[in-house]
Amino acid sequence: MDHLTKRFLLRVASLFLFLILCGCSHGQIAQEQTAPWKFAVIADTQGNKNTESHKPFINEKILTLIADDIAREHPDFVLVAGDLVSGWLYNGGNDYPTQFAVWKEVMKPVYDAGIRVYPIRGNHEDGPERFVLSPLPADLEPPEGSQESLRSAFREAFDQEYIPQNGPEGEEGLTYSFSYKNTLIIGLDEYTLHQHKVNQSWIEEQIAQKTEAHLFVFGHEPAFTVNQKDNLSFYAEDRDMFWSAVGNGGGRVYFCGHDHMYNRAFNTDRSGNAIRQITVGTGGGRPHEWSGEHLDETDIIGEYHMEDLYGYVIVIVDGSKATIQWKAVTEGETGRDWKVFDIFSYDLSEKSLLP
Repeated sequence: MDHLTKRFLLRVASLFLFLILCGCSHGQIAQEQTAPWKFAVIADTQGNKNTESHKPFINEKILTLIADDIAREHPDFVLVAGDLVSGWLYNGGNDYPTQFAVWKEVMKPVYDAGIRVYPIRGNHEDGPERFVLSPLPADLEPPEGSQESLRSAFREAFDQEYIPQNGPEGEEGLTYSFSYKNTLIIGLDEYTLHQHKVNQSWIEEQIAQKTEAHLFVFGHEPAFTVNQKDNLSFYAEDRDMFWSAVGNGGGRVYFCGHDHMYNRAFNTDRSGNAIRQITVGTGGGRPHEWSGEHLDETDIIGEYHMEDLYGYVIVIVDGSKATIQWKAVTEGETGRDWKVFDIFSYDLSEKSLLP
């Protein structure tokens, strides 16, 4: 074998070894990127003055159970879709910083487990509804300056370094987005700009820059009416633009609270994409009774509903597939137990049209 042949074979062998090593390395990275992971979603953990006398601004009993179970589940992070505390209404005279501080103390098992918590505000962290519902009696009006005080207390309480400050002007730390593995998360404050509206241009900018496979959006108010009329549907044209932005960005799920119940329903955007609205207002607020009919909406289709149990959502992301589970705490013969009541899955490899 001559010298040139030896050099040629050596180069071929080296190239072959290089490709094998690259393939193994790439395979390991791909496996890490697609390894299943999960996050949790809770909402409406505020208290009820009729049942909570010591700390009327949170439902300490239920939130403690939820925090302990989330710590046991150990998701990668937790999204909190508003109404953490009673805020301006029925708070037992507790100031706003105290309310948020106690909420964080009850959630200590989650924080201590190293699980990041991403909250956005609900109406109880803002103030009375001014457009849809009848005016409040004078004795229920919050003190002057409450909206700014609530906003400041919220920002100061949740100033962890991982909370993004990339929201639109005036909404920094309240509206934000962040990427995690193969997913883009968008959290929306639906009150700073205007009650029952979102910052449409900012959302479209975030989605236009999206490179992740999955998109999950969460806000406090339903986009389509479940029970309470004060929600994003009050401005139907703006709501439809928002819904289409989610659909065009590949989003299949919008998480919300406000209605104290669990509800899974879907509606299509203007392009025909089916997006699930998952209402998970089961974190502690007094359950709302509901007829089962979506008020003033003829084109949203309900799929699952439960209104008398407390619980939260776990989302498992596995490659192109996501599975959403709603689990609730029940009273059994052996005491309290957690049970999954609703499961829904989607796969990005399948077109998101009507089922």
